[in-house]
Amino acid sequence: MSMLTRTEMDEIVNRHFMCEAQDDLDGVVNTLTEDVEHDVVGAPGSPVHGREAARAYYEGLFPHLKGEGVQPLRRFYGDNFMVDETLWTGQASGYVLGAPGGEGRVSFRILHLLEFRDGKIARENVWMDVATIMHQLGQQVGELTQQQAG
Repeated sequence: MSMLTRTEMDEIVNRHFMCEAQDDLDGVVNTLTEDVEHDVVGAPGSPVHGREAARAYYEGLFPHLKGEGVQPLRRFYGDNFMVDETLWTGQASGYVLGAPGGEGRVSFRILHLLEFRDGKIARENVWMDVATIMHQLGQQVGELTQQQAG
């Protein structure tokens, strides 16, 4: 197995994130190995294994979260792995991690632990600031309830 350079890892991850931002399901899946382990910590059913299982996860996610921007914070590199920290901002609708989105804007930090093989992502481990997400969504749902009652 050949070692990827930092630039090669950046290109793969940046393409992956760009496809996510554009709701490009095929593009996202094409950045993953056939036997990828996709683990969104705390998400129901995680981790999943294989491209088709990851595709199903994204099919369920895209209608509920619409990205507006991703601000890179830091990246750390090792032999065919990367730790990526970003600040994600977008719109939540439907249900996000079991909480009603209420069509509200959310902004939260995400930590990705990514392993690479054969020029693709072989493992994506995602840690989100769930407390911040729930707090923001809870405020929005409370505001909607007050508006409906008023």
